Amino acid sequence: MRKASAFVAAVVAVAVPVLAGAPAATATTTAYPTTLFGVYYDNSEYFGHITWYNRSVTVSGGLTADGCRRVYGIAWAGTTPLDERSSSTHCNEEYTIQTLTLDADVPGGADHVRINLTDAYGNILDYGYYYRP
Repeated sequence: MRKASAFVAAVVAVAVPVLAGAPAATATTTAYPTTLFGVYYDNSEYFGHITWYNRSVTVSGGLTADGCRRVYGIAWAGTTPLDERSSSTHCNEEYTIQTLTLDADVPGGADHVRINLTDAYGNILDYGYYYRP
C-alpha cells in the first residue's frame, strides 16, 4: 500500500505543475497577419499596414495630402468585392492617420485589398493590390 501511495504522490507532484501552467499557455493572444502598403502620387502618399482578421480587414496608415486627396480600401475574396470604405477628403495636410475597417464576412475572410489614392473628384492617382500572407 505504501508503494502505491508513493507512486500516486509522485504522479500528482509531476502533474500539478503541468496543469497549473496550462491556463497561462492558452491565454496567449494570436497575432494576426499584417501587410505593409504604400500608394504615392507626386507629393501625396498613403502608407501603413493592413491587418487581416477572420471576417474583416483593417487598413491603417498616414496620409500626406498635397492638394485634396482621399483614400479608398476595397476588400476582395477572389473576384468578389466584399466591402469598400473611404476616408473623407483632406487638403494640404502633412500627416493624418486614416484607418478604414472593411467587412469580409465570408469563410476565410478577404484574400486581398485594393487601396486607391484619389483626388477630390474621385480620379484615381495611384493604387495597389495587397494580398493576405
